Amino acid sequence: MSLIDCIIDESNIYQAIHTLKSNKGSKTPGVNGETISDILKIEDEIVKRIKYDLKGRYTPGMVKRVEIPKEDGEFRPLGIPNIYDRLVQLCFKQILEPIVEKSFYKNSFGFRPERSTEHAIGTCYHMVNITKLHFVVDIDIKGFFDNINHKKLIKQLQRFKSIDKKTLSIVKRMLKVETVLQNKDIIQSEKGTPQGGILSPLLANIVLNELDWWIYKQWLGLKTKREYSTLGNKERALRDTNLTEVRIVRYADDFKLFCRDRGSAEKMFKLVKIFLKDRLKLEISEKKSKIVNLRKEFSIFLGIKFKAVKNRKRLTVRSYVSDKARKAILNLIRQEIKELQKRRTALQVLKFNSVILGIQNYYRIATMVNMDFRKIGYIVNKSLMNRIGKPSGKEDNKYKLRYKGYNFQVWNVAETTIFTLQAIKFKIPKLFSAKKKIQKEEKQIEIIEIEDPQIRAILRLQRNSTCEVTGKYIAGNDNFYVHRLVPKEHGGSDDLENLMLLDSSFKTLLKSENREDYYKDNENYAKILKTLSKYK
Repeated sequence: MSLIDCIIDESNIYQAIHTLKSNKGSKTPGVNGETISDILKIEDEIVKRIKYDLKGRYTPGMVKRVEIPKEDGEFRPLGIPNIYDRLVQLCFKQILEPIVEKSFYKNSFGFRPERSTEHAIGTCYHMVNITKLHFVVDIDIKGFFDNINHKKLIKQLQRFKSIDKKTLSIVKRMLKVETVLQNKDIIQSEKGTPQGGILSPLLANIVLNELDWWIYKQWLGLKTKREYSTLGNKERALRDTNLTEVRIVRYADDFKLFCRDRGSAEKMFKLVKIFLKDRLKLEISEKKSKIVNLRKEFSIFLGIKFKAVKNRKRLTVRSYVSDKARKAILNLIRQEIKELQKRRTALQVLKFNSVILGIQNYYRIATMVNMDFRKIGYIVNKSLMNRIGKPSGKEDNKYKLRYKGYNFQVWNVAETTIFTLQAIKFKIPKLFSAKKKIQKEEKQIEIIEIEDPQIRAILRLQRNSTCEVTGKYIAGNDNFYVHRLVPKEHGGSDDLENLMLLDSSFKTLLKSENREDYYKDNENYAKILKTLSKYK
């Protein structure tokens, strides 16, 4: 079964439709004006059309270019493919992602499963507090998505043996798509990938993954003649050399290099600039790229500005909501207050509260978030006073439950309490730790880790993403457990005939001492009791 067969498998296409339906961007029309509602009307026909197009010669439709205004007066170009082409891209993404994901570097956090901006910021804090790297190289790639080199990207995809020629040829056509500008001119894409395309973030990570590993090899991944028992011992030995200590934290095309001194930072600045130009055919923005001494000034990353300050004879992170983010937050809340003034309904209050919660959940990882939000909250309260009226002082049960212990002025609309932005405390950001999760699971039960992700994808699609015990559909790529009918210690292999697709809950069931009683109590499980329990 080839990779393209996995992509056009009906269960993969239906899953893509279901996922796209819940995407906010699915209501945004492309050049032909169609949205997700047009897909849903003829869902079965769309599935047949995708299978036919991808088996034949699929030709993507034109991309609509729109200009999104930025706060600095400039515009950010956004390419929006037709909804049908976005669906096709999602079919590709669902199969390609597990194949390429394992090759990505651990400190890349943008648009990856289970990773978030919180992990990226947490890693930055770790670099300052624990690793004590206080010089940062801030690199801004000039028009990254618009300047991705197509030839380079295809070469990088060719390194994955499971990606066949048919799949590559379709990806090439996606890249070479025509773009309709706002003045109705049509241009042929010779470089770049549409920023509004569903596949674009994954392709961007593939491009910059080469940079991640190159940085890694400059220090932590450097090959040494002597083998060290721990990474800490290796690092101590490396610090006695003239080598440059550097680490990368990346979120999509936004990344930082952490160094121990200015000399190392200046050296890496020059080397990365050369690497991007020579290896990836990308230019940096000289205006926006710089070296930052965190002991003296702030570095800004993902809406958070941070520096290293002295605290009890040691340097630790102090962070704030960035100036640009504070303006954006205030503008957003003011707009929501205007909407609340027009429609004084409980539903509108819930919408307002969801905006407040979203802002709080994102920015609470700034150490000084309380101080920042108090300043913004003062202006917000004035706006509420002018547009909604005097505070009522009454708190509904939801407000009391969430903001217990706070004592702020509150407003009520339609007997629903408006949430308070400044009622927030700093939360220590979590660090991503995939290894710990895997080790914990391995202690509980044997985990089937098939090296080639294509086999996992083929198994899932061949069995229609359905648990072979319960008969229920398994949503997502990580919620299934692969069970060997005959374990390896008894001569079992990883051939598809020896593999069984089960819901992830079976990891717990199979390790249970009372599993046989559990199976006997459930008629649906009785038939496979012997198979599942034979060697356990």
